[in-house]
Amino acid sequence: EEPGSVKRPPLRQHAWKRYTLLARHSLVMKTISKLLHCLPLLGIAGGYSDARDRPDRPSAARTYNYFAFGSNMASSTMINLRNLSPLASTAAVLPAHKLRFNLPGAPLIEPSSASVEPSSGDGDVVHGVLFKLSEDDFATVCRTEGVPFAYVLHRCNVVTYTGDGGTAGASALRREMEGGQARGSSSVSAFTLRAARKSWRDRMDIPPSQGYLNVLVRGAVEYRLDKKYLSFLESIKPGMTIGNGLAEQALSFAELRGQEGRRRIG
Repeated sequence: EEPGSVKRPPLRQHAWKRYTLLARHSLVMKTISKLLHCLPLLGIAGGYSDARDRPDRPSAARTYNYFAFGSNMASSTMINLRNLSPLASTAAVLPAHKLRFNLPGAPLIEPSSASVEPSSGDGDVVHGVLFKLSEDDFATVCRTEGVPFAYVLHRCNVVTYTGDGGTAGASALRREMEGGQARGSSSVSAFTLRAARKSWRDRMDIPPSQGYLNVLVRGAVEYRLDKKYLSFLESIKPGMTIGNGLAEQALSFAELRGQEGRRRIG
């Protein structure tokens, strides 16, 4: 196994057993999970959709830093679609990695999902969002993302920054490289997701759906990631799909359900 990759998440034993029982050998499950999260809209599952409107959860003793680079960058994905309560979030940049679309999905529906891969290329970085999550919420991310069958957890160090839609991320990374430790480092240890199989990592990318790309762009705009990186995301050509895929629709359905829940309790 490559350095930095972790097959089993460092969760307590009960949490590990809980999500591994629910995780299936599935790339299909990763794609279908986008549909399953839409069930609350149909009244099949209940619960609040907005973290601010939920009853307080018992505070967990342990928390985890999770770096999101794909559709999870959008806070609405985490709150409305995945029904999580992030404790904190901020823009961040992952150096010496590349954004890839090498995780296969369902052809013509959601052809692929994003991943990150270590890279030795000059200037290769991945911008995204660093979330601080409770143990239960981190376990939910692992389960819904198909760890360890579709993805494996990947240890990394990201540099946090306050997004300005300009060059804040690049500036923060440059300061870190020039000796951030001496002036107060903004580097944070975190977990992110990497394609589970070496054969997937080694092959060419599979163009994702336009809807999936739209959610990535939405997250980048929300957290005001660097302009250059946003332009890069907007330049990615989508693959052939029926319509725009499921990702954007699933998020819209979850947001509608959240609005209904807020109206009922309002």
